[in-house]
Amino acid sequence: MDELNCKKVYNNVFWFLIDGLSPDFLQINEETEKTGNYFEQLLSRGTIFNHVITTGASTHTSMHSIFSSLLPSFNGATGWTIEALRKFNQDIFTITDLFQMAGYETFRYDDADGEREVPMSGFKRWESSGYGVGEFLFRTDWTKTDARNRFIEEVNRYKKNKFVYHHIGLLHDLNGCGLGNFWDSEGYARNIKLTAEEFKKLYYEYLIEENDLVILSSDHGVILDKDYKQDGIENGERHYEQSAKAFFALMGKDIAPQILTQPISALDIAPTLLHIALDMSMEGQGRDQFSYIKNGSYQKTVFYREKGSYNVPPELQNPLSSDVYYIRDDKWKYVFGERDTKCEWLIDLEKDRDYEINLKDKYPELVQKYRKMLKEKLEEGKHFQYKSFLGFDKSSVKKMFSLILQGDKIQRGTVESLLDLAGPYYEIVLYDLKEELEFDKNCYKIRLSKERERSQVEKECDGEWLVVIRGTGEWSEHFLSDLYRYIQCHRNKNVIITGRDYIAFRKEDRNRCDHIELFEKDEVRTVIPSYKKDSKRKYIIFGSGNLGKEALSYLGEENVYCFVDNKETLIGKKLYGKEIISFAELQKVFHNYTIVVATKPLFAFEIKRQLDSNGIYKYQFFEIMKKDVPNHEIK
Repeated sequence: MDELNCKKVYNNVFWFLIDGLSPDFLQINEETEKTGNYFEQLLSRGTIFNHVITTGASTHTSMHSIFSSLLPSFNGATGWTIEALRKFNQDIFTITDLFQMAGYETFRYDDADGEREVPMSGFKRWESSGYGVGEFLFRTDWTKTDARNRFIEEVNRYKKNKFVYHHIGLLHDLNGCGLGNFWDSEGYARNIKLTAEEFKKLYYEYLIEENDLVILSSDHGVILDKDYKQDGIENGERHYEQSAKAFFALMGKDIAPQILTQPISALDIAPTLLHIALDMSMEGQGRDQFSYIKNGSYQKTVFYREKGSYNVPPELQNPLSSDVYYIRDDKWKYVFGERDTKCEWLIDLEKDRDYEINLKDKYPELVQKYRKMLKEKLEEGKHFQYKSFLGFDKSSVKKMFSLILQGDKIQRGTVESLLDLAGPYYEIVLYDLKEELEFDKNCYKIRLSKERERSQVEKECDGEWLVVIRGTGEWSEHFLSDLYRYIQCHRNKNVIITGRDYIAFRKEDRNRCDHIELFEKDEVRTVIPSYKKDSKRKYIIFGSGNLGKEALSYLGEENVYCFVDNKETLIGKKLYGKEIISFAELQKVFHNYTIVVATKPLFAFEIKRQLDSNGIYKYQFFEIMKKDVPNHEIK
């Protein structure tokens, strides 16, 4: 399959996703470019859709729909667990697939190392901080890590054409760690400013040029000024309007500065982006909004959204499917909970506040109408068969890698992980099978070989590179990205690349390879330190609040010398029998102790900077200590 016949309108495309940024907190006007935060300054230069109705409530559900232009029930990525993500239909061509087939080098970076927010298919290289959600503020300099530095350097070395997706989780982390389950509007607005300041630094690290397209967007809305977990327990998984609202913006040549206020679906993003960037269409459930951008031509539509239960009682939870549904038809909002008979709402959003008055009994004819629409949509999803709009399917795409696994040794989890990660440029070959494996035989990426000898299997493979996997455990998502990086560095040499659990070599070189072996280096992945109690040392606890008390109990009173606090009113007092000293006093005695920072994450980061700037580097974070030590070690 040759490169797609399309037009590269922009040299490069940079997409910055700000996790959890609500458009209601963005103020765009004539003075914004001078006075606003950097999000607002950037957005004032292009077209912003400030009312994007998302198709899912969680990040990964919403983003899989955005990249495929299909509702969760149609692309398979329903629910809210990693198992749900593995149901994503691998036959679907995503935005990234199309950019790669159009000749773009494709990159993805994620601040967090957790469940995959976007489909991996189509990305040649991906990286993450190596840290989980809730750990950025403890372990990094506002998510700036060696891994991110290396990633950006690699992106900048590749001049054009490239498609870069960078998922920024800092705002979500600031809210979750600093605000807890109650995200108040004031604290949320403050965290947006902090994130915008850090984003400005990040933006200039990428060498973005005038002929590049820049995208700024969010994944889903947020629930503010209420305890969202308690609300979920009391009211079920509601589709609040503020949680359904995101934004999507494009900045680049020939894109007018404007704010488009009419609601569009998140499903519309893919076809609109591909029209603008590649002058091509993408068939799905979304609508191309190009004419709305160019001449203001807007067509009303009916919006659908899905949600999987999470905060509701366990007996009502189903992590692998959607079970609460939303229909938005102009002013009318209809919500139906499949597992909760009390969850059926009809709301007139023009007259009433969200979830204030239920009109289902007053307008039974409308309720019947939306029940029927929902039933038809769900039935359509159950029987949906994806058909490529390109005239060929993924099985026709030329394979770069053949991943060879011995059937009697490999674990099912390994194959599932590789299926989840690999795009159409990989095939998975299983040989020497002792028993039948329960994989979808129609999956284009899996081939079961009847051969028992690996040398014979290698002759059958279609990939340019043969990768013999020797391990049995489940793979890290970075495996293929790292391998691709090594291959790019040595593409003109006949080499064998040896990893911890694999060997890789060109198929054409299998009998005449120079046998120059390249080994993985340990520092390829970010190493996360493991903190444990050190019974041989005395500690000083930085922070005299509730976490400080917990740290004292955890470390043992006999192992703690004192507390230290920045509040002058506390200096000299005693807490739980331990003196509270000033930071100036700490500077005199810190050489003899290990500092344990026991404060909320937002304050912990400020303390980190305070310690570092004064040459104090021997410190640990209490929240990380607790996470990294198994429960049976905590006494």
